Amino acid sequence: MLHAISWSGGKDSTATILLFKQHWNELMMPGDKAVILFAEVMFDRKKGISGHNPDIINFIHTKAKIFEEWGFEVHILHAEKDYLDFFHHIMGKSRKIPEHEGMMYGFPASGLCGIKRDCKLKPMEEWKKLHKDEGIIEYVGIAADEQKRLNSLYSKPNTVSLLATYGYAEEDAMALCKEYDMVSPQYDMIREGENKSSKKFFFPKTMKRDGCWFCPNAKLCEHKAIYEKYPDAWATYVALENETVAYPKWNCFSKETLHDRDLKIKELIAKKDIEVSDIEEFKQLSIFDYLAS
Repeated sequence: MLHAISWSGGKDSTATILLFKQHWNELMMPGDKAVILFAEVMFDRKKGISGHNPDIINFIHTKAKIFEEWGFEVHILHAEKDYLDFFHHIMGKSRKIPEHEGMMYGFPASGLCGIKRDCKLKPMEEWKKLHKDEGIIEYVGIAADEQKRLNSLYSKPNTVSLLATYGYAEEDAMALCKEYDMVSPQYDMIREGENKSSKKFFFPKTMKRDGCWFCPNAKLCEHKAIYEKYPDAWATYVALENETVAYPKWNCFSKETLHDRDLKIKELIAKKDIEVSDIEEFKQLSIFDYLAS
């Protein structure tokens, strides 16, 4: 039997791993294997540019080594496609929008993202299909106080929430991660931008998003980190706006362009100033919502 834990690096999935470690003897039978699955989305696979913030992907690789020392197998999965493959995909015939035929696709839409489907969920599903004959119990990071998601989870066979089993709410999951020094750097990130009144102010705001830096939901602080650590990748990303594509807006809910954001980042760095945005967070479908569906 394979005990497969879906790991995003966030507090709930990390706490699930820690709970499994604590209850190893009661969960594992002779011959069983405990496996941790992390799907890394790539921006440019040929150049080795990850779609995750550099600090977060470093956290993943560092903690994965510790998990392996504890007896887990850790698999960092990659799809054959990356973000640039998706962007430059040539569209076929379309009854709804026939003029898109033959054009490059362009930027993925907010919400049900094609990048998530092709680059994150697909390698997870392929791994499970490859190992289905061994028998798989899936462990998903849904806390005990997320009843709606748990109701959906329980409708799926061989899928378990250890957080619910052992009564861990979201706050408890974070406390457990802190106890083991397993808190992702995503929770230390500062959100930057301008508020609606353009009044400058600064305060640390915990980041709740653990998605890709090229996602339409990405905040200014995430883009600033990429500008500073992956300058060539950032320049490539911004330049995509210059291409003729079917879907030319990186964020269909905003009038801000990537060129606007690029200029804003440069101004922030020049001023050594950070301005915080109070723009409402977009709800991002997580991989755990998918697994629980």
